[in-house]
Amino acid sequence: MQKKFEYFAGANTKNGFVSFFFKILENKYKKVYILKGSAGCGKSTFMKRVGERAARDGLNVEYIRCSADSRSYDGVLLPEREIAIIDGTAPHVMNMVYPSARDNIINLGEFWDETKVKKKRDEIIALTDKKSICYENAYRALSAAGSIRELRGNLISVALLEGKMKAFAGRICKKLIKPATGTESIRIQTAFNQNGIDSLSTFSEAGNVYLIRDRYDISHKLLEYINAYSERIGAERMLSIDPIDYNKLEAVYFPNEDILFINEKRFAQATEKKDSDNKPINTSRFIDKNAFSVIRQKDRAAYKLYNALLDTAKQYFSEASRVHDKIESIYIRAMDFARLTDYTNKFIASLFG
Repeated sequence: MQKKFEYFAGANTKNGFVSFFFKILENKYKKVYILKGSAGCGKSTFMKRVGERAARDGLNVEYIRCSADSRSYDGVLLPEREIAIIDGTAPHVMNMVYPSARDNIINLGEFWDETKVKKKRDEIIALTDKKSICYENAYRALSAAGSIRELRGNLISVALLEGKMKAFAGRICKKLIKPATGTESIRIQTAFNQNGIDSLSTFSEAGNVYLIRDRYDISHKLLEYINAYSERIGAERMLSIDPIDYNKLEAVYFPNEDILFINEKRFAQATEKKDSDNKPINTSRFIDKNAFSVIRQKDRAAYKLYNALLDTAKQYFSEASRVHDKIESIYIRAMDFARLTDYTNKFIASLFG
């Protein structure tokens, strides 16, 4: 059955932008095309057209969405052809590791009218600098949010029944997951950007879904125990990381068993499935209620501050997006899209015949 799979390969985190492009690519692709160029030069459309042609030929297609704007693409992967096309511009900078042997640069800047670009030189520089400041402030807010989240985690730890959680993870994994010789891969389904928490339907088609209901922000600990157990038995699995803290997990998917464990708030429900088909896991079973009552007010204050900082970060990302659109419009007016379309057609023909 032909598959279309969408996910992120980067994340705006408390530590700034973090890229997983190299981990996703690893050594699985014999041909990697790295796109260079500005905003508005057609990188996303180029990748989309390649993906559409591959789909028409019946191939499986993996789309890497842009974590700053999930409407755009950062990459398209054709696993069966061992071909990857990746956006190699900032912030997810990628350069050739194996020039010509595997990697090739495609410079879409060749289709600019440089005269038009140079006329807007001062405006481009001013807008680019403004965009950088917006991102710096957004990451400061995310960093502060990360610190508050750590404070909340320390508070909750006094009430966490960690032994009970670990034992539960072991029991459910032993029941559901089979030993194998599989590997671990990254497929990020959630990003933080101008939309706030922005989740894709990466795992929406999973057949068996365990939704982790979590008001204490401890689901990542349960997922860590599930992943650790699965690693010991060699189970094939896909991990999705937390959009704010890449050291935390928000989902673990086992493709061989078609089983997904995921934070309930991040799950995109498949339209043909009923909510009743999913199985709940409530993290309150791992909390000592008496111990939590002692720190309840502090936890509530920390949670409120955490969300306020996320809202501040969201506002800065929104401003950065508006500035980005202005930069993009300058380059769009300077592009020769007829030449780019001709080049794209020839490139697609070289891949598919």
